[in-house]
Amino acid sequence: MSEKATLEVLQKKRTELENRWSSQLEKQKGLEGDIKALEEKVQAQLQEKIKVEDEVLETLESKRKDLEKRLNELQEQERRESSQRLDEPATEVAETNEQVQEPIQMTVAAANDGNQWQAEEVKERHKEEKKRKWM
Repeated sequence: MSEKATLEVLQKKRTELENRWSSQLEKQKGLEGDIKALEEKVQAQLQEKIKVEDEVLETLESKRKDLEKRLNELQEQERRESSQRLDEPATEVAETNEQVQEPIQMTVAAANDGNQWQAEEVKERHKEEKKRKWM
């Protein structure tokens, strides 16, 4: 081969390599852009999830505070009622004892008859009546 032909072959080879390299650089820039866009989307979705979770946590904390407040109110009410009960006359205590004995006797009779549901229902009614009386 002549030097001119060899030089042309080398120049063609160089041009092909430069084109290939340029194509790879473009592809690399495109992939980097895609990666950046995907990363931004992932971050946006995570930020949205965090925002939603913050709202859920805020709601739960608010509910917890409300329930704690309600519990404290009920405990305070119970303390006041308890101190009032200590001041009740002994006759009310005797009346209460009589009222307790009647449902217990009914419960024992119901249990002896084999009807446990009825016995439990009587106990529950008695508890509710007792609660209402003290309130």
